[in-house]
Amino acid sequence: MKVHSPYRCDYCLNLKGETNHWWLRSLDREYFVLQRWDTTLADADGYEHICSESCAAKALSKWMTQPSAHASSTVIAEPFARFHTQ
Repeated sequence: MKVHSPYRCDYCLNLKGETNHWWLRSLDREYFVLQRWDTTLADADGYEHICSESCAAKALSKWMTQPSAHASSTVIAEPFARFHTQ
């Protein structure tokens, strides 16, 4: 479903004004990325509309607590580096 102006925040339902500095977030389950407002992207499917730092924090919290898309997780750790003094 495409969203068109007037835009509403997906977290608090505030309306976007002309001078508001909003962000967009792609609905990617693997990565949490905030992007600067772009009207072309704002009208596209697959983006959340975020009006403030508070709502961005809500978006991050929601993303962090979502169920994993993978049945198991893998932890990758680099081995400890050994340093020698010469």
